[in-house]
Amino acid sequence: MQSSTVRRVLRLLVLPLWLPLAILVVSVIRFGGLPADSGSGGALFIGAMVGSMVLFTWIAAIPLTTALTMLYRRARIVAYVCGAVLAPITVFGALIGGLFGPIGIVAYPLVFSAPAWIALGITALIQRGRTNVRPAESA
Repeated sequence: MQSSTVRRVLRLLVLPLWLPLAILVVSVIRFGGLPADSGSGGALFIGAMVGSMVLFTWIAAIPLTTALTMLYRRARIVAYVCGAVLAPITVFGALIGGLFGPIGIVAYPLVFSAPAWIALGITALIQRGRTNVRPAESA
């Protein structure tokens, strides 16, 4: 593989980790940390629970992360604004989606990534319109 392909794959694997990390931080703040008296079986249960949550939220973060990285190449300010608005909404949407199971965890962030994809489409149309403009013919 070429180095640019390796960088793209690493970026795809690492960048979506923002959602699982944010959910873990919000959960620790909300619930005050992990239970101290869980015993050996409880630690295994908590590890499995956190592991599955990280997997599903990592998958759920891929559409928004991809849209924001593509939008960043076209319009950086729009990407920052979309990220600042949609990221917190996505975190709380994934938390609420967790009440409905893995499908809810993936569905809510997928729906909340739609505005970033719409902004990407609009910026692509605007840039395409600018490049297809022909100079006025002089008489």
